[in-house]
Amino acid sequence: AAMGEYGGWLRPGWYGGGNAPELIHGEALMARASAGIVDASPLGKIEVMGPDAEAFVNFIYYNTIKTLKPGHIRYGFMLTEGGVIMDDGVIARLDRNRFVISCSSSHVDTVRSHLEAWRQDGNDLDRIFIHDVTQHWATITIAGPKAREIVRGLGLDLDLSAGAFAHMTLREAQFDGAPLRVAWVSFTGDTSFELSIRRTGVAGLWDAVTAIGKDAGAGPIGIEALSILRAEKGYIMVGKDTDGETMPHDLGFGIPRLKKKTAFLGDRSLHSEKASAAGRKSLVGLTVPFGAVALPTGAHVVEGKRSAGYVTSSYDSPTLGHPIALGLVENGAARLGESVEVWHLGAIRHATICAACFFDAEGERLHAE
Repeated sequence: AAMGEYGGWLRPGWYGGGNAPELIHGEALMARASAGIVDASPLGKIEVMGPDAEAFVNFIYYNTIKTLKPGHIRYGFMLTEGGVIMDDGVIARLDRNRFVISCSSSHVDTVRSHLEAWRQDGNDLDRIFIHDVTQHWATITIAGPKAREIVRGLGLDLDLSAGAFAHMTLREAQFDGAPLRVAWVSFTGDTSFELSIRRTGVAGLWDAVTAIGKDAGAGPIGIEALSILRAEKGYIMVGKDTDGETMPHDLGFGIPRLKKKTAFLGDRSLHSEKASAAGRKSLVGLTVPFGAVALPTGAHVVEGKRSAGYVTSSYDSPTLGHPIALGLVENGAARLGESVEVWHLGAIRHATICAACFFDAEGERLHAE
């Protein structure tokens, strides 16, 4: 692996020697055709336990969590008091009084401190407990059309059929005598399973998964290919595709703001004059004319001499065969199909605003059997 710093961790950027862009594109194509195997161990895993855990996480999260059933998973946002997105990720409910929060690898310390600060604000400390288990559980993700086939090859005592094991659910099993958590969640838009095991057992699991994957035409992929895959689907990275003013409704997640009945952190700020202002920057996709190169990340969408937004992520998509980009643009959701000028280092380029999802908008591959 070619190691690089990602979110404060040294993680594989890509695998193999040679031309890096070619290797990265090859990994992305392999993941779409068969499956990509990702070392996802640095992703945060923080357990919240106790009789008041449900009420606590329901307050901490923008999304409603109290309706989450044991064995199920929900995507959600944690906000600051100002209503700005602090982190995103999935939360799994293991049983009535036990939850596992998955957070960005670079935000683990921040999220843990955030949870602890609010735990101590008016709560009974004997009824809520927070435990960071990030470095106890190692995680291997298998994502792609053959992901289920590869997981089946491990011989786990699990029914992996789509009817028995649905998207956004979690099951517990064993591998080589060690507890194993199997979650069907996706950061690529394809069928994807996260396998979490205590770190002392992960080497054997990695060897088994990669051996089975090799026979299926799958192999390890790094963070660079994973970043392309998630952008093709329009999935965000907090801190990259958001800034210090981004709120959930800027990303198209407006329902809890309007309908969540119980109090949650940041709720009042979501109804301030600024939060409700017309023309806020919202997440969009950006395409370039045929034959044009990818837009530079950080380039500004301009109207005359003023910035109306900027490019947050930009890649050459090997799956689609053309460059794609995500951006935050003023009133972006209402401007789909509009041609805009993009300024970078004194040069003007052209792009068209589109929906942020470039790949499998209907979700057929995500829910494939």
